[in-house]
Amino acid sequence: MKRRFKELAILLTALGIFGMLVLVSGIVPIKASSGHWPITRWTLDFASNRSVSLHSSGIEVPSMDEPGIVQMGAATFDSNCRWCHGAPGFTQPPVAAQMTPSPPDLSEAVSLWDDAELFYILKHGIKFAGMPAWPTQKRDDEIWPVVAFLRELPKIDASEYSQLVQPNAAQNQKAPTAIAYQVASECTACHGMAGGRPSNDRVPVLASQSRAYLKNSLLAYRSGRRYSGVMTPIAHRLTDQQIDEIASYFSEQPATTLPKNSPPSDVQRSTNSAETGRLPMNDLIETGRQLAHQGDQSAKIPSCVDCHGPGKMKRSEQYPSLAGQPARYLQRQLELFAQTNRGGSANVSLMHSIADKLNKSQRTQLSQYYASLSAEVKK
Repeated sequence: MKRRFKELAILLTALGIFGMLVLVSGIVPIKASSGHWPITRWTLDFASNRSVSLHSSGIEVPSMDEPGIVQMGAATFDSNCRWCHGAPGFTQPPVAAQMTPSPPDLSEAVSLWDDAELFYILKHGIKFAGMPAWPTQKRDDEIWPVVAFLRELPKIDASEYSQLVQPNAAQNQKAPTAIAYQVASECTACHGMAGGRPSNDRVPVLASQSRAYLKNSLLAYRSGRRYSGVMTPIAHRLTDQQIDEIASYFSEQPATTLPKNSPPSDVQRSTNSAETGRLPMNDLIETGRQLAHQGDQSAKIPSCVDCHGPGKMKRSEQYPSLAGQPARYLQRQLELFAQTNRGGSANVSLMHSIADKLNKSQRTQLSQYYASLSAEVKK
């Protein structure tokens, strides 16, 4: 027995020395041009698929049946993913095609994964495959629209894709200035045209917001101080001059208000839940109004209107006006503040202690109150 152990030890040592010699010699090619050996490709694919399946097994998939979510996901895909994977009407870029392994055609490959697995891959990326992680690990809510789009991708042709990522292409061509055309091309798929509404209630209204706030937000996205896997890549491509012009453009657009017959958001659908105290919508809004205007002294929650309106009090343009914003967007921002997962400009820390004191019911009340206001009242 001792002899066999000795022989095994000698064999393992010899193999180790041989492996080190191969490693040090550099004889094994690492060139991408030759591709992987079949056994290497199979091993990596098998290990990757098993890992994704295991680690995504506990992910809860939300409902993605909501207006505009596929369009929002398509715009993000066009900004972040098309450059490697291609898209309907856009063949895979030649540089990405020479990667090893080559990024797959997702209209064919997407059927290999379920929604939870797609989410996991988008969020964390895949080592040894060139698939990057999402630009921030703090914003899971941004990833699900891309999952919704990918699920529809096999049924989307080039014309439909173009309509999703540039829904107002004909109007965009009539933009009076270069910056207006750039805004229309980059921003309207999610934020809507001037005088219109966002494509989804996860997205804020930008029209008539203060120039200072919009500029600081874009700068914070560009530097990574405000966390977003959607906005950071876009802002990173902008120069200081472009940021100035975009901020000025949106600040000069007329304010818009959510139509009364618009479909309810997830926040609105949850207002009969136990967390909101089962208040009717009118009572919910009134409770939110009182909290926004008076605060809650016992809980050390200040009023919101001093910084965010509405009212005629002169306020700093560094702070956003909230009137007319989608309730779902507002509630999500409050949640992110409470979790310290939002980030932002130099003033962001002011909101952390406030949002942390708000319970879920109060976040809903405030969100519904501000969403119920006409956007013009902020003036």
